[in-house]
Amino acid sequence: MKTLQVTNGDLVLDNGGRLQFAQGNSKLLQDLALWLKEPYGTGFTTPSFGSFLTSLVGGANTPVTLAKVQSEVQRVLTLYQSNQILRLQQAQSANELANWNKSEIISSINSIQVTPYQTAVNVYVSLTTLANTQTNVILSINTNGVQVQNG
Repeated sequence: MKTLQVTNGDLVLDNGGRLQFAQGNSKLLQDLALWLKEPYGTGFTTPSFGSFLTSLVGGANTPVTLAKVQSEVQRVLTLYQSNQILRLQQAQSANELANWNKSEIISSINSIQVTPYQTAVNVYVSLTTLANTQTNVILSINTNGVQVQNG
């Protein structure tokens, strides 16, 4: 599925001024970053979208806090994966499956490991795509927000 490429909140243009599209693994990472960074309930048209991640960190990193962070990451990834399945079914009905790339579709969520770091938390996520490639995502969560990068 085509998605405009965004870097630091800005659309990415090529040397000729044309819009660039995120594809494959980079699209998956961009999508996950958007889903995980969005504070829960901030969208007026999507009040149940986003995550509670930033509200879970900043204090003592107790085992309960770490379990809540892991659960929240799992919830958002599972919701994203369910959304993908729904959109793939719609694409199939409209004969638009060719617009999708197997490396941007989550096949399985392999592991979510949470590591405390002072008043922040690092999360290491391992995913497998339909292209049968493993994708690793690293989240750094603190009171200033969520940072997502390819791991």
